[in-house]
Amino acid sequence: MPRFLTITLLVLIISNLVPAKEKVEIKEDSKKIISIEYLGALFGHVRVQPSQYAESLSAISCGHPIKLYETIKDDYQFAKVGPYEGYVKREHLSKHKPECLQDKYPKFFETINLDITEMYYWGKLNDQYITGKSKLK
Repeated sequence: MPRFLTITLLVLIISNLVPAKEKVEIKEDSKKIISIEYLGALFGHVRVQPSQYAESLSAISCGHPIKLYETIKDDYQFAKVGPYEGYVKREHLSKHKPECLQDKYPKFFETINLDITEMYYWGKLNDQYITGKSKLK
């Protein structure tokens, strides 16, 4: 048993002497924020990749401010929402704070009592909608 303790202590001492690799973070100042817009849809997502099927970093609700960076991929804009950086669907963004259901009918919205999981699923459903005019005649 003493040998085990000696080896463990030695490993701990050596691991503290070897400098750990530092995580390189890109500072927000080095990225160019082009504007601050708001989520215009009832619920949406900040995604890891620019796809409606990509993993969601966070579910967000209508009127949430979003810092937009220069990068645009397909229908998605690279953005920062709180601590998360990812892609937000362009068609869900509004230059002006929209009049949201939460703001217009706060008592009704509070009685719904949605938790984060339900917000996530409503946001996923909203990402699947195809909006616009039909091209069929």
